[in-house]
Amino acid sequence: MTNLESRISNLKTYLRRWGLRLRLAESLTWAPRGGAVGLGLGLTLALAARLWPLMMARRLAGVVGLLVLVGVTAGLAVAWLWPRPSFRLARVFDRRFGLAERLTTAVEVGADRLRATPAMAQAQLTDTLNAAARIDPRAMLPLRASRRALLAFCALATALTLSFWLPNPQEDALLQRAAVREAIEEQIEDLEAAREQVAEAEGLTEAEREMLLQALEEATAALDEGRATPEEAVGALSEAERALAELQDPGAATAREGLDRAAGEMADSELTRDIAESLSNGDYQEAAQALAAYSGAKGEQLTREEELELARELAQAAEALAESDPDLAEQLALGRLLSAAAEAIERGDIAEAREAIGQAAQQMGETGERVERQEAVERALAELQEGREQIAQAGST
Repeated sequence: MTNLESRISNLKTYLRRWGLRLRLAESLTWAPRGGAVGLGLGLTLALAARLWPLMMARRLAGVVGLLVLVGVTAGLAVAWLWPRPSFRLARVFDRRFGLAERLTTAVEVGADRLRATPAMAQAQLTDTLNAAARIDPRAMLPLRASRRALLAFCALATALTLSFWLPNPQEDALLQRAAVREAIEEQIEDLEAAREQVAEAEGLTEAEREMLLQALEEATAALDEGRATPEEAVGALSEAERALAELQDPGAATAREGLDRAAGEMADSELTRDIAESLSNGDYQEAAQALAAYSGAKGEQLTREEELELARELAQAAEALAESDPDLAEQLALGRLLSAAAEAIERGDIAEAREAIGQAAQQMGETGERVERQEAVERALAELQEGREQIAQAGST
């Protein structure tokens, strides 16, 4: 390496070392500036959150922290990633160190951008290196944060802290909105469960099942949009209630009461206890099958004493049905068939008794379907009503 090349290398070493010092010094300026910008954006967001229900204070604090972090990172990126070629560094240090364009001239000579004789180039580089050796970068490039940037940072941080400390009336609106959304989500889950129950419910005709499922699906879709206001959600559930109200059967409650009374009368005999338990548990089809068994092989196994006991139980059940509502067609028919079966057993006409028992079992199953159909409608209506009340209450708090 020639003497000239050695001096050029030394000059680049000075520029590189001073450049790192410059970036470090500027980091203490640009980082607070970036943080102040982040705080300014956060303060703007905090003020906006006092005018509109944007977000809760905890979430807002997280967003502000992220903005500050992004601002500081951007400031450091400016200080460390901004390209600084040798020519630019030479101009900066000539100005900062008062070197009267020595560095700029030396860099241009070293890069052959400025023509000079070897002797002139040698002299110029020697003079520049001598001047550079007298520079104290610690004194000329002190590591001090920008006072103005720090003051701005502290002022914005104080204002932002104050905005968090003072009560925000918009948070009540946010809490109400969250409560409404939670109530809507719970109602959606309940409606999904109700749809599964309706899909599996017995006693419904296909048309009735389809109507129930459609009403529940429409209510779920209206709530599941995520944009429903409390008024819209309540309106959607009310509309579904009106649709399901068309399927209500006023007489089904009386029929259920009659079957419960009949179960109570048949519960005291071993012969009819399983029928009574099935009726009490709402397993009407199982109860009908248990009764129908006495019209076949199970009835053939009875002794005369057991036949008379069965006749008494059937007669008592018929009386219980008549007492609940003698004008209800299903109960009137079921009671008449049970009474006819009891009378036939007492007369000893077992064939007629078995035929009446079979018809009574069929009628019990049909009555049970009517009750099951109404129970499915009532469960769906209860879910809708409860959800409507919860959403309305959440929206009014």
